Amino acid sequence: MHINPDTRREVSKSFEKKPDAEAYRTKIENSLREDTYISAETAALTVADAVTAWMNSKKEPGDASMAKYDDAVKNYVLPRWGTTRLSAVKRTDIDQWVSALQGGSAPRREGMRAHTGGLAPATIKTILVPFNAGLRFAVTEGWIRRSPSKGVETPRVESDPVIFLTHVQLDHLVSTASDTATPADALMIAVMGNIGLRIGEVGALTVGAVDLERRRITVTATFTTDRNHRPVVGRRAKTTAGTRDVPIPPHLIDDLRAQVRGRAANVPLFPSSTGTHLSVSNWRNRVWSKVTAEAGTPDGLTPKGLRHTAASLAIAAGADVLMVQRMLGHADAKETLNTYAKLFPDRMDEVTERMSKAREKALRKRTASQGKS
Repeated sequence: MHINPDTRREVSKSFEKKPDAEAYRTKIENSLREDTYISAETAALTVADAVTAWMNSKKEPGDASMAKYDDAVKNYVLPRWGTTRLSAVKRTDIDQWVSALQGGSAPRREGMRAHTGGLAPATIKTILVPFNAGLRFAVTEGWIRRSPSKGVETPRVESDPVIFLTHVQLDHLVSTASDTATPADALMIAVMGNIGLRIGEVGALTVGAVDLERRRITVTATFTTDRNHRPVVGRRAKTTAGTRDVPIPPHLIDDLRAQVRGRAANVPLFPSSTGTHLSVSNWRNRVWSKVTAEAGTPDGLTPKGLRHTAASLAIAAGADVLMVQRMLGHADAKETLNTYAKLFPDRMDEVTERMSKAREKALRKRTASQGKS
Protein backbone atom coordinates (compact mmCIF):
# COMPACT_ATOMS: atom_id res chain seq x y z
CA MET A 1 0.00 0.00 0.00
CA HIS A 2 1.22 3.53 -0.77
CA ILE A 3 -0.11 7.09 -0.97
CA ASN A 4 -0.96 8.50 -4.39
CA PRO A 5 0.72 11.96 -4.34
CA ASP A 6 -1.80 13.31 -6.86
CA THR A 7 -4.99 12.34 -5.00
CA ARG A 8 -3.48 11.91 -1.48
CA ARG A 9 -5.39 8.62 -1.21
CA GLU A 10 -4.15 5.18 -0.21
CA VAL A 11 -3.57 2.84 -3.13
CA SER A 12 -3.39 -0.91 -2.72
CA LYS A 13 -2.46 -3.68 -5.14
CA SER A 14 -2.57 -7.45 -4.63
CA PHE A 15 0.09 -9.93 -5.68
CA GLU A 16 0.14 -13.72 -5.50
CA LYS A 17 3.85 -13.85 -4.73
CA LYS A 18 5.72 -11.86 -2.11
CA PRO A 19 8.76 -11.11 -4.35
CA ASP A 20 6.43 -9.50 -6.91
CA ALA A 21 4.86 -7.34 -4.21
CA GLU A 22 8.26 -6.28 -2.88
CA ALA A 23 9.50 -5.46 -6.38
CA TYR A 24 6.42 -3.32 -7.00
CA ARG A 25 6.87 -1.58 -3.66
CA THR A 26 10.52 -0.84 -4.45
CA LYS A 27 9.55 0.53 -7.86
CA ILE A 28 6.95 2.87 -6.33
CA GLU A 29 9.29 4.04 -3.58
CA ASN A 30 12.06 4.77 -6.09
CA SER A 31 9.72 6.70 -8.37
CA LEU A 32 8.43 8.75 -5.45
CA ARG A 33 11.96 9.47 -4.26
CA GLU A 34 13.12 10.44 -7.77
CA ASP A 35 9.91 12.38 -8.47
CA THR A 36 9.09 10.21 -11.48
CA TYR A 37 5.91 8.70 -10.08
CA ILE A 38 2.85 8.92 -12.33
CA SER A 39 -0.48 7.77 -10.97
CA ALA A 40 -2.84 5.50 -12.85
CA GLU A 41 -5.22 8.44 -13.33
CA THR A 42 -2.48 10.55 -14.89
CA ALA A 43 -1.19 7.67 -16.99
CA ALA A 44 -4.65 7.34 -18.53
CA LEU A 45 -4.62 10.91 -19.88
CA THR A 46 -4.57 11.21 -23.66
CA VAL A 47 -3.23 13.64 -26.23
CA ALA A 48 -6.78 14.94 -26.60
CA ASP A 49 -6.84 15.76 -22.87
CA ALA A 50 -3.55 17.66 -23.09
CA VAL A 51 -4.37 19.61 -26.25
CA THR A 52 -7.85 20.51 -24.99
CA ALA A 53 -6.42 21.67 -21.66
CA TRP A 54 -3.89 23.87 -23.44
CA MET A 55 -6.56 25.37 -25.71
CA ASN A 56 -8.76 26.14 -22.71
CA SER A 57 -5.85 27.75 -20.87
CA LYS A 58 -5.40 30.51 -23.44
CA LYS A 59 -6.26 33.94 -22.09
CA GLU A 60 -7.89 35.14 -25.30
CA PRO A 61 -9.83 32.22 -26.77
CA GLY A 62 -11.45 34.54 -29.32
CA ASP A 63 -8.20 35.14 -31.14
CA ALA A 64 -8.22 34.33 -34.87
CA SER A 65 -5.17 32.09 -34.45
CA MET A 66 -7.11 29.91 -32.03
CA ALA A 67 -9.77 29.39 -34.70
CA LYS A 68 -7.07 27.99 -36.98
CA TYR A 69 -5.75 25.78 -34.19
CA ASP A 70 -9.26 24.54 -33.41
CA ASP A 71 -9.62 23.46 -37.03
CA ALA A 72 -6.17 21.84 -37.04
CA VAL A 73 -6.97 19.86 -33.90
CA LYS A 74 -10.35 18.65 -35.17
CA ASN A 75 -9.17 17.91 -38.69
CA TYR A 76 -5.76 16.30 -38.11
CA VAL A 77 -4.56 16.03 -34.50
CA LEU A 78 -7.50 14.18 -32.97
CA PRO A 79 -8.01 11.73 -35.87
CA ARG A 80 -4.43 10.53 -35.37
CA TRP A 81 -3.73 11.09 -31.67
CA GLY A 82 -7.03 11.72 -29.91
CA THR A 83 -7.23 8.44 -27.96
CA THR A 84 -3.47 7.88 -27.68
CA ARG A 85 -2.21 7.96 -24.12
CA LEU A 86 0.42 10.61 -23.48
CA SER A 87 2.83 7.99 -22.20
CA ALA A 88 2.50 6.08 -25.49
CA VAL A 89 3.51 8.96 -27.79
CA LYS A 90 6.91 8.22 -29.34
CA ARG A 91 9.24 10.47 -31.28
CA THR A 92 9.39 8.03 -34.19
CA ASP A 93 5.59 7.99 -34.41
CA ILE A 94 5.53 11.79 -34.61
CA ASP A 95 8.17 11.75 -37.35
CA GLN A 96 6.08 9.29 -39.35
CA TRP A 97 2.97 11.43 -38.84
CA VAL A 98 4.72 14.55 -40.13
CA SER A 99 5.86 12.60 -43.19
CA ALA A 100 2.29 11.40 -43.72
CA LEU A 101 1.03 14.98 -43.52
CA GLN A 102 3.55 15.94 -46.18
CA GLY A 103 2.53 13.02 -48.37
CA GLY A 104 -1.21 13.45 -47.92
CA SER A 105 -1.81 10.07 -46.26
CA ALA A 106 -2.24 11.21 -42.65
CA PRO A 107 -5.56 10.45 -40.90
CA ARG A 108 -8.02 13.31 -41.15
CA ARG A 109 -11.51 14.17 -39.99
CA GLU A 110 -14.17 11.96 -41.49
CA GLY A 111 -15.64 13.49 -44.61
CA MET A 112 -12.62 15.67 -45.40
CA ARG A 113 -11.30 15.64 -48.94
CA ALA A 114 -7.85 14.08 -49.28
CA HIS A 115 -4.94 16.31 -50.30
CA THR A 116 -3.33 14.22 -53.01
CA GLY A 117 -0.25 16.41 -53.15
CA GLY A 118 0.15 16.55 -49.39
CA LEU A 119 -0.24 19.54 -47.10
CA ALA A 120 1.73 22.74 -47.48
CA PRO A 121 4.55 23.35 -44.97
CA ALA A 122 2.67 26.33 -43.50
CA THR A 123 -0.41 24.16 -42.92
CA ILE A 124 1.68 21.46 -41.24
CA LYS A 125 3.24 24.12 -39.01
CA THR A 126 -0.24 25.25 -37.96
CA ILE A 127 -1.21 21.66 -37.14
CA LEU A 128 1.90 21.12 -35.04
CA VAL A 129 1.43 24.27 -32.94
CA PRO A 130 -1.46 22.95 -30.77
CA PHE A 131 -0.04 19.41 -30.81
CA ASN A 132 3.37 20.49 -29.51
CA ALA A 133 1.84 23.01 -27.11
CA GLY A 134 -0.41 20.32 -25.66
CA LEU A 135 2.59 18.08 -24.97
CA ARG A 136 4.50 20.95 -23.35
CA PHE A 137 1.44 21.70 -21.24
CA ALA A 138 1.39 18.06 -20.14
CA VAL A 139 5.03 18.36 -19.05
CA THR A 140 4.25 21.50 -17.06
CA GLU A 141 1.36 19.74 -15.32
CA GLY A 142 3.50 16.71 -14.52
CA TRP A 143 1.48 14.36 -16.71
CA ILE A 144 4.61 13.33 -18.62
CA ARG A 145 8.27 13.93 -17.82
CA ARG A 146 9.40 15.22 -21.20
CA SER A 147 7.84 16.10 -24.52
CA PRO A 148 8.42 13.46 -27.21
CA SER A 149 7.96 16.11 -29.91
CA LYS A 150 11.08 18.02 -28.93
CA GLY A 151 13.49 18.12 -31.85
CA VAL A 152 11.06 16.77 -34.44
CA GLU A 153 12.04 18.07 -37.87
CA THR A 154 9.32 19.94 -39.71
CA PRO A 155 9.15 21.06 -43.34
CA ARG A 156 10.61 24.47 -43.96
CA VAL A 157 8.10 27.24 -44.58
CA GLU A 158 9.20 29.44 -47.45
CA SER A 159 8.49 33.13 -47.00
CA ASP A 160 5.97 34.66 -49.35
CA PRO A 161 7.55 36.94 -51.96
CA VAL A 162 7.57 40.58 -50.91
CA ILE A 163 5.80 42.53 -53.66
CA PHE A 164 6.00 46.31 -53.92
CA LEU A 165 4.13 48.76 -56.10
CA THR A 166 5.56 52.00 -57.43
CA HIS A 167 3.78 55.31 -56.94
CA VAL A 168 2.41 55.03 -60.47
CA GLN A 169 1.18 51.45 -59.97
CA LEU A 170 -0.45 52.31 -56.66
CA ASP A 171 -2.19 55.34 -58.13
CA HIS A 172 -3.46 53.20 -61.02
CA LEU A 173 -4.81 50.61 -58.55
CA VAL A 174 -6.60 53.31 -56.54
CA SER A 175 -8.10 54.83 -59.70
CA THR A 176 -9.27 51.40 -60.86
CA ALA A 177 -10.94 50.79 -57.50
CA SER A 178 -12.72 54.12 -57.76
CA ASP A 179 -14.05 53.19 -61.21
CA THR A 180 -14.94 49.53 -60.62
CA ALA A 181 -15.89 49.59 -56.92
CA THR A 182 -16.59 52.66 -54.75
CA PRO A 183 -14.65 55.76 -53.65
CA ALA A 184 -14.54 54.29 -50.14
CA ASP A 185 -12.90 51.11 -51.47
CA ALA A 186 -10.39 53.23 -53.36
CA LEU A 187 -9.62 55.19 -50.20
CA MET A 188 -9.10 51.95 -48.25
CA ILE A 189 -6.51 50.86 -50.79
CA ALA A 190 -4.87 54.29 -50.71
CA VAL A 191 -4.65 54.21 -46.90
CA MET A 192 -3.05 50.76 -46.88
CA GLY A 193 -0.67 51.58 -49.72
CA ASN A 194 0.46 54.95 -48.36
CA ILE A 195 0.29 54.50 -44.58
CA GLY A 196 1.01 50.78 -44.21
CA LEU A 197 -1.94 49.69 -42.08
CA ARG A 198 -2.84 46.02 -41.93
CA ILE A 199 -6.15 45.20 -43.60
CA GLY A 200 -7.56 44.15 -40.23
CA GLU A 201 -6.52 47.50 -38.74
CA VAL A 202 -8.23 49.39 -41.55
CA GLY A 203 -11.38 47.33 -41.07
CA ALA A 204 -11.45 48.21 -37.36
CA LEU A 205 -10.97 51.98 -37.78
CA THR A 206 -13.69 54.33 -36.60
CA VAL A 207 -14.36 57.87 -37.74
CA GLY A 208 -13.00 59.15 -34.42
CA ALA A 209 -9.61 57.57 -35.16
CA VAL A 210 -8.99 60.18 -37.87
CA ASP A 211 -7.56 63.50 -36.68
CA LEU A 212 -7.28 65.74 -39.72
CA GLU A 213 -5.92 68.69 -37.74
CA ARG A 214 -2.95 66.69 -36.49
CA ARG A 215 -2.81 64.63 -39.70
CA ARG A 216 -2.85 61.42 -37.71
CA ILE A 217 -4.79 58.15 -37.65
CA THR A 218 -4.87 56.37 -34.28
CA VAL A 219 -4.69 52.57 -34.52
CA THR A 220 -5.98 50.78 -31.43
CA ALA A 221 -7.72 47.62 -32.65
CA THR A 222 -7.80 45.07 -35.44
CA PHE A 223 -10.54 43.20 -37.24
CA THR A 224 -10.37 39.47 -36.62
CA THR A 225 -12.52 36.36 -36.20
CA ASP A 226 -13.45 34.41 -33.10
CA ARG A 227 -13.03 30.67 -32.60
CA ASN A 228 -16.32 30.11 -34.40
CA HIS A 229 -15.03 32.09 -37.41
CA ARG A 230 -17.42 34.94 -36.71
CA PRO A 231 -16.05 38.41 -37.58
CA VAL A 232 -15.29 40.60 -34.56
CA VAL A 233 -13.35 43.77 -33.84
CA GLY A 234 -10.53 42.90 -31.46
CA ARG A 235 -10.05 44.76 -28.21
CA ARG A 236 -6.54 45.80 -29.17
CA ALA A 237 -4.11 45.95 -32.04
CA LYS A 238 -2.11 42.90 -33.11
CA THR A 239 0.85 43.84 -30.88
CA THR A 240 1.61 46.45 -28.23
CA ALA A 241 3.59 48.34 -30.84
CA GLY A 242 0.55 48.04 -33.10
CA THR A 243 -1.24 50.65 -30.99
CA ARG A 244 0.13 53.79 -32.59
CA ASP A 245 -0.46 57.13 -34.31
CA VAL A 246 0.42 57.10 -37.99
CA PRO A 247 0.86 60.19 -40.19
CA ILE A 248 -1.59 60.96 -42.98
CA PRO A 249 0.04 61.97 -46.29
CA PRO A 250 -1.23 65.38 -47.42
CA HIS A 251 -2.68 63.99 -50.66
CA LEU A 252 -5.15 61.84 -48.68
CA ILE A 253 -6.51 64.64 -46.48
CA ASP A 254 -9.33 65.76 -48.79
CA ASP A 255 -10.60 62.22 -49.40
CA LEU A 256 -10.52 61.39 -45.69
CA ARG A 257 -12.29 64.66 -44.90
CA ALA A 258 -15.10 63.66 -47.26
CA GLN A 259 -15.22 60.16 -45.72
CA VAL A 260 -15.69 61.42 -42.13
CA ARG A 261 -17.85 64.50 -42.80
CA GLY A 262 -21.06 64.54 -40.77
CA ARG A 263 -20.57 61.08 -39.26
CA ALA A 264 -20.44 60.05 -35.60
CA ALA A 265 -17.03 59.34 -34.07
CA ASN A 266 -17.89 55.78 -33.01
CA VAL A 267 -19.07 54.44 -36.38
CA PRO A 268 -16.80 52.46 -38.75
CA LEU A 269 -14.64 54.59 -41.02
CA PHE A 270 -15.18 52.08 -43.83
CA PRO A 271 -18.62 50.55 -43.14
CA SER A 272 -20.37 47.66 -44.81
CA SER A 273 -23.61 48.19 -46.73
CA THR A 274 -25.49 47.71 -43.44
CA GLY A 275 -23.35 50.24 -41.56
CA THR A 276 -21.41 47.70 -39.51
CA HIS A 277 -17.67 47.04 -39.62
CA LEU A 278 -16.61 45.72 -43.00
CA SER A 279 -15.98 41.97 -43.26
CA VAL A 280 -12.34 41.68 -44.31
CA SER A 281 -12.76 38.29 -45.98
CA ASN A 282 -15.85 39.48 -47.81
CA TRP A 283 -14.04 42.62 -48.99
CA ARG A 284 -11.17 40.52 -50.30
CA ASN A 285 -13.53 38.39 -52.38
CA ARG A 286 -15.94 41.11 -53.44
CA VAL A 287 -13.59 44.03 -54.10
CA TRP A 288 -9.89 43.17 -53.95
CA SER A 289 -9.87 40.25 -56.39
CA LYS A 290 -11.94 42.20 -58.91
CA VAL A 291 -9.94 45.44 -58.66
CA THR A 292 -6.50 43.81 -58.87
CA ALA A 293 -7.56 41.73 -61.89
CA GLU A 294 -8.89 44.83 -63.63
CA ALA A 295 -5.78 46.87 -62.79
CA GLY A 296 -3.37 44.17 -63.94
CA THR A 297 -1.29 44.21 -60.76
CA PRO A 298 1.68 41.84 -60.30
CA ASP A 299 0.71 38.21 -59.70
CA GLY A 300 0.43 37.32 -56.03
CA LEU A 301 -0.30 40.85 -54.80
CA THR A 302 -2.33 40.73 -51.59
CA PRO A 303 -3.51 43.51 -49.28
CA LYS A 304 -0.32 42.82 -47.31
CA GLY A 305 1.54 43.86 -50.46
CA LEU A 306 0.11 47.34 -49.95
CA ARG A 307 1.74 47.37 -46.52
CA HIS A 308 5.04 46.43 -48.15
CA THR A 309 4.42 49.16 -50.72
CA ALA A 310 3.99 51.81 -48.01
CA ALA A 311 7.25 50.69 -46.39
CA SER A 312 9.17 50.76 -49.68
CA LEU A 313 7.86 54.21 -50.61
CA ALA A 314 8.73 55.56 -47.15
CA ILE A 315 12.26 54.14 -47.36
CA ALA A 316 12.71 55.61 -50.83
CA ALA A 317 11.65 58.98 -49.38
CA GLY A 318 14.40 58.78 -46.74
CA ALA A 319 12.73 57.08 -43.76
CA ASP A 320 15.10 55.19 -41.47
CA VAL A 321 14.52 51.82 -39.81
CA LEU A 322 12.93 53.20 -36.64
CA MET A 323 10.55 55.43 -38.58
CA VAL A 324 9.38 52.49 -40.70
CA GLN A 325 9.08 50.30 -37.59
CA ARG A 326 6.82 52.84 -35.86
CA MET A 327 4.75 53.41 -38.99
CA LEU A 328 4.09 49.68 -39.50
CA GLY A 329 3.68 48.86 -35.81
CA HIS A 330 6.42 46.24 -35.73
CA ALA A 331 7.23 45.03 -32.22
CA ASP A 332 10.96 44.97 -33.00
CA ALA A 333 13.19 46.81 -35.47
CA LYS A 334 14.70 43.40 -36.30
CA GLU A 335 11.42 42.46 -37.99
CA THR A 336 11.62 45.62 -40.08
CA LEU A 337 15.21 44.94 -41.11
CA ASN A 338 14.57 41.27 -41.86
CA THR A 339 11.78 42.24 -44.25
CA TYR A 340 13.12 45.40 -45.87
CA ALA A 341 16.91 45.35 -45.42
CA LYS A 342 17.54 45.28 -49.17
CA LEU A 343 15.51 48.44 -49.66
CA PHE A 344 17.63 50.60 -47.40
CA PRO A 345 20.34 52.26 -49.50
CA ASP A 346 23.95 51.24 -49.08
CA ARG A 347 25.38 54.47 -47.69
CA MET A 348 28.83 53.18 -46.76
CA ASP A 349 30.58 55.35 -49.37
CA GLU A 350 28.59 58.38 -48.25
CA VAL A 351 29.46 57.75 -44.60
CA THR A 352 33.18 57.22 -45.23
CA GLU A 353 33.34 60.39 -47.35
CA ARG A 354 31.75 62.35 -44.51
CA MET A 355 34.24 60.84 -42.07
CA SER A 356 37.14 61.95 -44.26
CA LYS A 357 35.72 65.46 -44.57
CA ALA A 358 35.24 65.64 -40.80
CA ARG A 359 38.85 64.53 -40.32
CA GLU A 360 40.15 67.17 -42.74
CA LYS A 361 38.10 69.86 -41.00
CA ALA A 362 39.42 68.83 -37.58
CA LEU A 363 43.04 68.80 -38.81
CA ARG A 364 42.69 72.23 -40.43
CA LYS A 365 41.27 73.58 -37.21
CA ARG A 366 44.19 72.13 -35.24
CA THR A 367 46.74 73.56 -37.70
CA ALA A 368 45.13 76.99 -37.54
CA SER A 369 45.17 76.86 -33.75
CA GLN A 370 48.86 75.90 -33.68
CA GLY A 371 49.72 78.74 -36.10
CA LYS A 372 48.17 81.31 -33.80
CA SER A 373 50.20 80.09 -30.87
